[in-house]
Amino acid sequence: MGVRVRDVMIRDVVTIDGAAPLMEGLDLMIKRSVKSLVIPPKADGDAFGILTFTDIARKVIAADERLEMLNIFDVMTKPCITVAESLDIRFAARMMTTLSLSRLIVTDGKTLQGIVSMTDLVRSLVSK
Repeated sequence: MGVRVRDVMIRDVVTIDGAAPLMEGLDLMIKRSVKSLVIPPKADGDAFGILTFTDIARKVIAADERLEMLNIFDVMTKPCITVAESLDIRFAARMMTTLSLSRLIVTDGKTLQGIVSMTDLVRSLVSK
């Protein structure tokens, strides 16, 4: 049996409401030393969202937008790809590579379980 996403994912995920000011999200990312925030669904049928430094660079800095005028909703990526924690890391790596993603949100049905990055997957090679 191969290494599963649950074996390498980060369980301490930092979340934020999508209606929060973008500046609050950026402050939270810096204070918690994370490169992404997860935005939980608001209701049944809603999807998870994610805010990354790359989103901020592309949609704020490169677009010459004013950071203080934006909310998380304005910049985050939604819907984002979610995977089960039982997924083999080889398939997670293929998915990330094919879709040009650096992170996947890990869920157990509707419940957030963690987040896995390409860095987590590569690090798992060293820990074998």
